[in-house]
Amino acid sequence: MSLDSSQFWPELLKKVQIADEIQTKVNDIAAELEAFLKEKLTRKIRVYPFGSRVLGIAQETSDLDIYVEFDDSFYEYYERHPTWKDRKRQELISRVFKSPSKWIHLQNRSGQCPLVVIKNKHTNLQYDLSVSNCYPYSQNKVVVYLFKLQPIARYMIIYLRGWIKMHGLHEEFRSHILLLMVIFHLQIRKELPSIHKLQADLSPRSGPYIYHFNELDRNEMPYAIPLTEYNTREKLKEFFKFYAGFQFEGYAICPYWGEYIRRSELCSSMPKRCQIIHWGNKFTRFSVAIQDFINLNQNKACLIRDEHLSKFKLICASKAYE
Repeated sequence: MSLDSSQFWPELLKKVQIADEIQTKVNDIAAELEAFLKEKLTRKIRVYPFGSRVLGIAQETSDLDIYVEFDDSFYEYYERHPTWKDRKRQELISRVFKSPSKWIHLQNRSGQCPLVVIKNKHTNLQYDLSVSNCYPYSQNKVVVYLFKLQPIARYMIIYLRGWIKMHGLHEEFRSHILLLMVIFHLQIRKELPSIHKLQADLSPRSGPYIYHFNELDRNEMPYAIPLTEYNTREKLKEFFKFYAGFQFEGYAICPYWGEYIRRSELCSSMPKRCQIIHWGNKFTRFSVAIQDFINLNQNKACLIRDEHLSKFKLICASKAYE
């Protein structure tokens, strides 16, 4: 939808309302699942919902992501995934849902983060249950805080999720990538703090990674942009203009520092705690470098090719000057 359309604001507010309603139901859904797992498994179990439904950016068809913690394993760290513990936990959970219940076991997914995929018979809601570590849940906690500091960022993401899907780039520019891009754009404009600032004086609890953060003092908080139709439209235009002209070939999108960093210098700019990580050339050999702000050696943009980037910059340019 055009930013100048008379329906831009009413349609966006409708999506925000849907996202808000979905968000309010997450804790009850997670509590029901946790109670069921505790009843069926003779292990200490806790569940932690994360993803678009928790962030308040979901729509009706969005899945619910949940991290299932076994036996106080929240901060377990392994350099490589999956481990034998992950596979064992995946099998334990999937076995539970293969017996009669209100949930249907759909499949087990392998890969770097093993999943058990289930569906509620009554609501048709799909759950993606992960067992590896607290990383995605912890990352979401930071994003929720950034949305609290700058609520207009959430509105931007809700719009951008629909916009990127309309242009057929949603498989390459997935929601977590759009999140990082919006955060970085607002950091460059001094409208959000860097993740480095939020993690100042904190130590890792899992390998080299810092999952927690400090909230800012009131006098350090950025000015919260009022949530109006005009401001939302203008922030989106600024986003499109920024990335239409962004030098992806030379610079990384780095929310950790929240400033321009050359791709060739990204690794050397990272804190010493990350020197134990094998970096390789993952931030220089792909078309785009978008750094995760917790797992600092992860380039989230590995699936984006030159043709995807060219199309993205083209449609950004067209939106910036509507």
